[in-house]
Amino acid sequence: MRIPGPFKDLLPVEAVKQLSQLVAQPALISALKDAAQKLGWKDTLQAANIQQILQQTGKWMESVSEPWLRNAQPGLTPGINATGELFSSRWCTHRLGADAVGTLHQLHTQYAETTKLDTQLNHLLMGMTSAQSVLIVPNISIALYLAACADVASGKGSQWVLPRVDCIRLPQSGTTPGGNVRAILDQAKVRTIEIGTMQDCERSDFSEALTVPNGVLLMASPNALAIESRREHRRSSIDVAVQQSASIIEILMDGSLHDLSELGVQSRVISESWEKNVELVIVPGDAFLGGPSCGILLGKNEVLESITKMADSVGWQASSDTKAALLRTLQASTTLQDWKQLPVGASLSTSLDNLDHRAKRLATQLAMHPSIERVAIEKKSCRIGAGVWSSVRLESTVLQLFPKSISASALAEQFALAPVPVWANVQSDHVEFVLRTIEPDEDRWIVKVD
Repeated sequence: MRIPGPFKDLLPVEAVKQLSQLVAQPALISALKDAAQKLGWKDTLQAANIQQILQQTGKWMESVSEPWLRNAQPGLTPGINATGELFSSRWCTHRLGADAVGTLHQLHTQYAETTKLDTQLNHLLMGMTSAQSVLIVPNISIALYLAACADVASGKGSQWVLPRVDCIRLPQSGTTPGGNVRAILDQAKVRTIEIGTMQDCERSDFSEALTVPNGVLLMASPNALAIESRREHRRSSIDVAVQQSASIIEILMDGSLHDLSELGVQSRVISESWEKNVELVIVPGDAFLGGPSCGILLGKNEVLESITKMADSVGWQASSDTKAALLRTLQASTTLQDWKQLPVGASLSTSLDNLDHRAKRLATQLAMHPSIERVAIEKKSCRIGAGVWSSVRLESTVLQLFPKSISASALAEQFALAPVPVWANVQSDHVEFVLRTIEPDEDRWIVKVD
């Protein structure tokens, strides 16, 4: 049974799930039997019949509630991202944890205690990131725009210095290319000077550009540099900015709450970003945090105060729904082990042995598929997203399906048109499923395809 989209948010799915779990409990069966007798039913239902009815009802309730209780799915319809890209603009939703999804549904049917919510979220974020103050806005493009506008409104006449290697596109929901950093600064009408090239930026470039009073250095990561060059670039940038008394604003697309070096993932721990002259750090709520799409501004009290006033005046604070989902995500990731249980954490931290085991099981089940000639398993270094994530890679087990009497594109289309669509990578003669971004519970939909 399919329920129309507009009505799905009205369903009390948590209550439905709880009720379905009560099915076949002896106390409930006894209560129904007693009720039937008190109502004077001549043909009183037997316990076995009641149990059968309740079990069937429970199965129906679970099937109805499952699409909304599962972790958030990519695409316009619920489906499975098997391409390996965790942080790609092609996906319209994000991989939220079950707690966050449940909170969103709850907020659709109840009033939100916004003041209490803001206080809890701000205190938790400040504690986890070592920031003095916090502001949550719809996306990181708006976060940067507000920071630039507030600087212009201050009347200081600051000159913003933007190394070309840091002039990235900021991914955001609803737009394919995202927002360009330079274009956002131009919209805010700040004085901007670009330095260096897209391949490098010399120390002398910073020294010459940051001689103007009230300079602001804007950096971003990951940027256009090779991974091994980024640390030195940041170190040189900050050293010169400190010498010239320039303020530093940093966009951390790869900001994380915990040290992820043991996973082989290049990320930056947010709480370690507060060096001298760093006044503002901007991080996305999704990506390594694993929460909803939003822009999080972290910084000094005096800096965030003016930005917050401007956000309030134009209504650019994030919604209560977004803040509540972010709060639940942060509460569920206070330690590294907790974070690994979230969808993004699980995808990044799952061992290759675990992925190999799943791949072999899937290969056995798909070997008899009428459209598949053979199945192969390989290990590949896969990028974890498009745009700024193109150079960030992680090894994964890849399941390869070679079609029989049809093209690879036609085989991929069969999976994409299944009741639960599965989007995979199409090669010249086969289709590839990157298992790192497929949740174990989703394996069943791959083998069920016609």
